[in-house]
Amino acid sequence: MAAVFRTPGFALAVAAAGATAAAAPADAFWRTAFGRDAVLWSPPHLLSVIGTLCVLIGLLTGTDRLVPAPPRIALAAGVLGAALIIVMEYDTDVPQFTETLYLPLLLATTPGAAWVITALVPGRTRIVLVVAGYLVFRVVLWVLLTSAGWLAPDLPVAVAGLFLLALPVPLWRWPVAALAVTTLQLLASGTGISSVPPTPVAWSAVGTTTVIIVSMIALTVRPGTRLRSGAAAAALTLLLVALAPPPPAQAHDPGQGTAYGTAQMTVTGDGTGQLTVTITGIRLTDDTDLTPTRLVARRAEEDLTAPLRAQPGTPPPGTFTGELALPSPGLWFVYAQFATGERTLEVWVPVGQQLTGPQSQQRNLYQPVTAATPPPGQILLGAVLLAVSAALTVAAAVTVARRRRVLPPATT
Repeated sequence: MAAVFRTPGFALAVAAAGATAAAAPADAFWRTAFGRDAVLWSPPHLLSVIGTLCVLIGLLTGTDRLVPAPPRIALAAGVLGAALIIVMEYDTDVPQFTETLYLPLLLATTPGAAWVITALVPGRTRIVLVVAGYLVFRVVLWVLLTSAGWLAPDLPVAVAGLFLLALPVPLWRWPVAALAVTTLQLLASGTGISSVPPTPVAWSAVGTTTVIIVSMIALTVRPGTRLRSGAAAAALTLLLVALAPPPPAQAHDPGQGTAYGTAQMTVTGDGTGQLTVTITGIRLTDDTDLTPTRLVARRAEEDLTAPLRAQPGTPPPGTFTGELALPSPGLWFVYAQFATGERTLEVWVPVGQQLTGPQSQQRNLYQPVTAATPPPGQILLGAVLLAVSAALTVAAAVTVARRRRVLPPATT
């Protein structure tokens, strides 16, 4: 039994598994106390994602070199996939935050996971097998979901840039791979393979490419000045972040409170972004009158509004209509909002900008969570959950670094 506890990565895997299990009741409490949300980066959701990632890292750390290569490569591909869950909202075309964050996050998650993999799965060519295996899995997943009529995540073309980590140039392979990831993401966005538009990726690429080039210079100068060059690269990174802070989240479902009925929401598009929204079949749980206020369309940092009108001559609670123009491609979230007594009610549906013809869904008419600032309890609980996530991340990095020092080198 003592030998089990001394197994490398065991403590990390146990702690991460406990945190992952605790994330479920924490999320249930969060939804009950503060309203339901669908934001991947909410503290309970992040704890679940990071906990799962750290469990996989712990298992990979404890995998003995005598274990055959295929299961170790499969586990390493799982580490890469778990790390990329962080950007899954962007890859599934439902971004909550500004899309200029996508490339920096991609450049944080992919090389971070690759560092873990190259440290624990020795051999320069092994990273090629891991990345190839993950890409094959994503292609198969895309085919299966698309064939079944489901929304499939974007194909992660940019991840192929990690193939360059197999180059026999220890100092340069990391910045070169980062540049390859950046270039491939620009191509994927420009050709429509990625649902993240090319403009925000291009803006991010300017800053990230600058940081990468400064880092490459830092790797080639004399050892005595390398520290100063690294500090300069870090300072430049912080400056770029400070000059372009992300706006607040504009979630498609920032928080749903109590439902007070249902409504049939029909959206008709002409293929160019011009939409007509009609609300019919309203069934309320009480006899409160509805007063239409506005239509809202949200995607990432964009928030568009338009009038919502009652159609005269329709029986109570009425029929309501309005028009919206969506300016850019992608999946948008369209709301119809009403005032009723002291409450605000809304109903929403997801709509593609290039929708042609009508689409209709029956949805809950609910009271949104409208607090401008989170209550102290929410801030405190969020801080605790994020602190646990950060502690797990640091513990994983320390565990991998220690294991890396004791593993025998491999050159194949």
